Amino acid sequence: MKKIMKKLALVSFVVCLVLSMTACGKEEAKVEYDSKTVTSIAQFIANNLYGGIDAENGKKIAEADVEDAESVVSNIESSYGLKIDATAFQSGFSSYLSAVDEIGTIAKVSDEATKITADEDEVIVDLILTGTNKRNDGSDKTAEMEVILSKRMAVTSVAVNVEKTFPEKLTNAALNTVLGMGTTFVVLIFISLVIWLMGTIVTNAQKKSEAPKSASKPAAPAAPASTPAAPAAAPANEADDQELIAVIAAAIAAYESEATGVNVSPDTFVVRSLRRR
Repeated sequence: MKKIMKKLALVSFVVCLVLSMTACGKEEAKVEYDSKTVTSIAQFIANNLYGGIDAENGKKIAEADVEDAESVVSNIESSYGLKIDATAFQSGFSSYLSAVDEIGTIAKVSDEATKITADEDEVIVDLILTGTNKRNDGSDKTAEMEVILSKRMAVTSVAVNVEKTFPEKLTNAALNTVLGMGTTFVVLIFISLVIWLMGTIVTNAQKKSEAPKSASKPAAPAAPASTPAAPAAAPANEADDQELIAVIAAAIAAYESEATGVNVSPDTFVVRSLRRR
């Protein structure tokens, strides 16, 4: 029984030892740095590199091509012993100029870093830049500069972000929402106008193409004029018949008078009908 207990204790000891060694292996090694050194590097960038160049020359540097940017950082390294990536220098300058446009000229750079974080690859230093412009409540506008350094203390990234109060963030969010929705509605209205215009053009084109077809069709014959009613000629025929009857009656009366020697009046004869051939 004692042997079993000893074996169990030995196994437990070995397991604990393995677990402790595993935990030690998982611990990440952080970059060793001196807080004053990394803070001074960030302050040098804010005060001398970016702050020592006027806005006009700063824009030229930010918009320069890769070769010119590498030439500038090469001069910085030879003059001050600071290694800085050309792309990081340019992008950082662009964000710095944007921040200056909003907070004003940099009046103060914080004496100490507000935050320093490190891992096995890099060190991140945060500084507060105070501008000359004021907020609505009278306080100074500020921006946060973030400088990232490699193990060898070379600058790999620089970014400057304007710090905003909650009301300012809320106002910006509302403006962005209104701007986004307004842009959407404008685009929809424009599309609707384009669709309406295209429909109008197509309709007019169809009307123009149909007009020559209708013009080429022969005109419908005019309705024949109504012929006068046959009875309209009756009065003329009746007058002729009366004259003919009178002539016939007179001829018969003259013939009878001559044959009998007695004067016979034409009125004594009545003509019952006439047949025309």
